[in-house]
Amino acid sequence: MSSDRKNIMLGTAGHVDHGKTALVKLLTGCDTDRLAVEKQRGLTIELGFAPCRMADERISGIVDVPGHVDFIRNMVAGAHGVDVVILVIAADDGVMPQTREHLDILTLMGARSGLVALTKTDLVEKQRLASIVEDVRKYLVGTFLEKSALCCISNLTGEGFDDFFQALNEAVSTCQARDSSGLFRLWVERVFHVHGFGTVLSGVPTSGQVQVGDKLKLLPDGLTGRVRKLEVYGKSAQTGLAGECVALNLTNIDPATLARGKVLVEDGAFTTVSMAEAELWILDDRPRPLEDYSEVHLYIGTAEVMAHVAILDAPQIAPGESRLVQLRLNKPLGLAAGDRFVIRASMAGLAQGRLTTIGGGRILGTGNKRLRRNRPWTLATLSARRDALDHPTAWCATHLREANAPLTIEVLARRAQRRIETVQSAIEQLRKQGEILPVESKGFVHRDTLEQAKQKVTEALETFHADNPTRMGIVQEELQKQVDIDPAVCNLALEEAIQKGAVVHRNRVLALAGLDVQLSEQEQALCRRIEQTLHQGHLRPPPAGGSGPIAGRCIEPIGGYAPVAFRSWSSRSA
Repeated sequence: MSSDRKNIMLGTAGHVDHGKTALVKLLTGCDTDRLAVEKQRGLTIELGFAPCRMADERISGIVDVPGHVDFIRNMVAGAHGVDVVILVIAADDGVMPQTREHLDILTLMGARSGLVALTKTDLVEKQRLASIVEDVRKYLVGTFLEKSALCCISNLTGEGFDDFFQALNEAVSTCQARDSSGLFRLWVERVFHVHGFGTVLSGVPTSGQVQVGDKLKLLPDGLTGRVRKLEVYGKSAQTGLAGECVALNLTNIDPATLARGKVLVEDGAFTTVSMAEAELWILDDRPRPLEDYSEVHLYIGTAEVMAHVAILDAPQIAPGESRLVQLRLNKPLGLAAGDRFVIRASMAGLAQGRLTTIGGGRILGTGNKRLRRNRPWTLATLSARRDALDHPTAWCATHLREANAPLTIEVLARRAQRRIETVQSAIEQLRKQGEILPVESKGFVHRDTLEQAKQKVTEALETFHADNPTRMGIVQEELQKQVDIDPAVCNLALEEAIQKGAVVHRNRVLALAGLDVQLSEQEQALCRRIEQTLHQGHLRPPPAGGSGPIAGRCIEPIGGYAPVAFRSWSSRSA
């Protein structure tokens, strides 16, 4: 990591014409409204990025988002990478509709730190300003900005800038740099042409880091290319980190395929999916519940697609409630567990049918298989993923627990979408805790999976003994077919059961400890006759066709093995 950069992203938010772009220019010296139409209308339409030099001389990025409701898609695309929020509220207006919606979106996107800039203070009297400050403080109660700094500033005169800059530095210093140890992912934000280099794309990596020469894949297209040149905040660099604004010049990818909403990933690490499991929260001030299988606008990364929301454990989601859902997309995307999203829809009673933010959440899993509703195993699995998502060791343990067969470190890394080094560290810790066990040369199995296998084996043996009271046991191959358990896991389960004395192994057959062969009175009488005849004949059976109660009978082992009664007698006689 470069010592002159701190890889976090600052971001503005707030209602249109409240002074966000002017504040960024005052802070950085950069005019982030680069389009002619933006300058003509005096209105931010596209995202604008600028480097912001902090008091310690380190550079952090800042993204300026549009405030107009018509460009909320662009706002969400910028909000997905924000670490420190600057909520801008004009003193002459106060809290407005987009102030509220932007704060809702940032909350849904996981923002947890920031400050408030009360701009245009030169336009109001001091008494009015004091009243606005009080109103804003009341509005922020219960939000993640409730205890944040509130700074009064005039973008025109610069009054209050020093206090604002100091508060911003304090917020940045307490914000941890973005973790860049994960797998690289970057949602494409902008694509443009640079003379002499060709097509360049830019964006803010959500995880990992990228270097010149790296091989990357574009999803959902599946095309691969290498990084020829890389810039961070407009300066040439060898490495770009999560949380920084980077520009990449790629080889071997057709420029026509590059567009906002696609994602660049580390080659071989992620796949394209059309369905994703998630936890979805509906904002508590919405006028009505979200019904099962509602169609919504899904905003994730820099993408916007239509999706149906299949609620997995209820017919609807009430305002202020969260539920486990499966998002079924109308076109595939390169999603990953941990991605945050927002959903918008037209709801009765809200802005006369205009699209409104109704909720959002976090991706817990990806795939292309429709999940059935109200399945306890599915709900328990997704709940466990939700609780483990931000904890690498627990996340790996959850995937091992879900597997019905041993997983190697390489396979586990692909399923967990984590680096090999992270998985190896998690495996070592889980082994020390006794939570997982090695299975032959096939990888590792979770203790819960093994206990479930032991329970299946025990139940299968109980059923076998009930159905076959005259058999002393069952061969292992036949048992494995009945329980349908991975052979390696079944072997380990049987080994533990035998070691603990729950199962006994006689020659090649397995049986529950303490269970003897149960014979009817008629069978017991026949056994006594056979025993007497063999005893009298010194273990020589009578000839076929002779006389007597057992003449002509063939004493065949049952299922390949003699009943316990015969084996115990032979043992005594021997």
